[in-house]
Amino acid sequence: MSAPRFPAARHGGGLLFTSGLAAIDPVTMTPSVTDFDEQAAEVFRQLDTALGEAGSTREQVLKLDCYLADRQWFPAWNAAFAAYFPTAAPARTTTVTTLPIDGLLIEIQAIAVAAS
Repeated sequence: MSAPRFPAARHGGGLLFTSGLAAIDPVTMTPSVTDFDEQAAEVFRQLDTALGEAGSTREQVLKLDCYLADRQWFPAWNAAFAAYFPTAAPARTTTVTTLPIDGLLIEIQAIAVAAS
């Protein structure tokens, strides 16, 4: 299976929209780390990169959607979210669902204000 080709983020109308961000090795299409906290840290690292490349910051994230593989991860997700957004937390939705890759525990996507 080859990695799908899509951008990490797109911007238009003054907003930045990220693709789904997940702790996936793009070569093997398997999780790059297996621990929930490590996967959460990786998705936030990817979000920081996407925001920075668009001239945006965490404080400019307006909406964040999170997909969890199991509800057991909800308390850990809340802790990671609070640590990542200590102030100016964005609107948020969390959905528990089946994720497309075995071992993937979390995926996020965000909408932020883009640099003008």
